[in-house]
Amino acid sequence: MKIGNWGKTLKFATSDTRILTFQNMQHTFTARTNAHNIIGKKPRLEFMGGNLETVTFTMELNALVCKKPRKVEQRLFKRARKGYYAKLVVGGKRVLKKAMITSISSEYEVVIKKGKIYSLKIDVTMTEYR
Repeated sequence: MKIGNWGKTLKFATSDTRILTFQNMQHTFTARTNAHNIIGKKPRLEFMGGNLETVTFTMELNALVCKKPRKVEQRLFKRARKGYYAKLVVGGKRVLKKAMITSISSEYEVVIKKGKIYSLKIDVTMTEYR
C-alpha cells in the first residue's frame, strides 16, 4: 500500500515483503513579524509574511522488511549533498510543493557480521525550497 513519496527518490509504502515508512512527522510553519515600539504603550506587532515551512520525521529501517537499509541511507545523503528537491506527498496530498533535505542524521542500532547494517534509524528535516 502506497503511503507517499518524495519525488522518485523515496517511496513510502507497506506490503507483505517491504516496509518503508516514517514516524513522528511534524509539519511546521512560523510567521515573520516585527514589533514596533510605542512610547508608553505595548508594542504593535506587524505581520511580515511566512517563513519557509519545515517537515521532520524519523524512519526506522530494518533488514527484515527493508531489504537494504544502508542503501536507502546512502541515497538520502547523496540527494542532501547535491541540494536535490522534489514534491513531498503523504496520503495523496501534497505536504510541500518543493522539499529539500536540510538535515539528516543516522543512528546504527544493530550492526551484525562483517559490519552489515541490520537496523538503522534516520532523522530527516526537509525545508520548503523557493
